[in-house]
Amino acid sequence: MSDIDPKARREVNAAITNSSSTEVGNFMKNADSSIEKRCKNKEEREKREAKEKATKEKKGGASG
Repeated sequence: MSDIDPKARREVNAAITNSSSTEVGNFMKNADSSIEKRCKNKEEREKREAKEKATKEKKGGASG
């Protein structure tokens, strides 16, 4: 299924079970924020790489 250590998974599940609803809510909020940040960074990287590629192709076409 996944490469996550079963012991670590049990420890995380136990920590969640023993947490208050506020703590779990904060955990979920932070997880969502992290996902959004990764998506934003990925989009920015893809745009930057596309721009760099277009610049290289433009320079290659102009000199050849």
